[in-house]
Amino acid sequence: TTQWKGPQVNAQAKHTKDGKLSTARPYKGTQTVKWGDCDPAGIIYTPRVLDFAMETLEAWYRDVLGVAWLRLNQELHMGAPTVRVEIDFFDAPAPDQEVVTALRVKKLGRSSVTYELTGRDGDGKDYYRVVLVACFITRPTFKATAIPEPFRDLILAYQRECGDD
Repeated sequence: TTQWKGPQVNAQAKHTKDGKLSTARPYKGTQTVKWGDCDPAGIIYTPRVLDFAMETLEAWYRDVLGVAWLRLNQELHMGAPTVRVEIDFFDAPAPDQEVVTALRVKKLGRSSVTYELTGRDGDGKDYYRVVLVACFITRPTFKATAIPEPFRDLILAYQRECGDD
């Protein structure tokens, strides 16, 4: 089993100019709603909102925790699958509209993390809120495991920097 030795610069990550991990707080991902993401009335399909949240979460792991999900699974023999999700809709973004999904960590447990991802337009209008719970596991047993200290430390620091501690 490979031991995680802390964040490393990943060529795919969007790091700061000096090559360090992202320091934007809260972390944000931007997606454009495509016509194909919507029904004929122009209302975004529910699964696409979850895709937007998951895309932002995956980038957060890379850019803030310093580990891509592929490496977490294949090299570190761990994972953090979603065990619970809920979505609240406030309004529907229109096709061709950019939505900024901001990520906050609401709760940090022994092996689980509760994330809140809120989608807004550039003017701050809320469209959706996704609450997602992920549980760290070991592979191949898929049993819950304590969040490794280097990850825990980065998550706690992220919460503090977002004012959520």
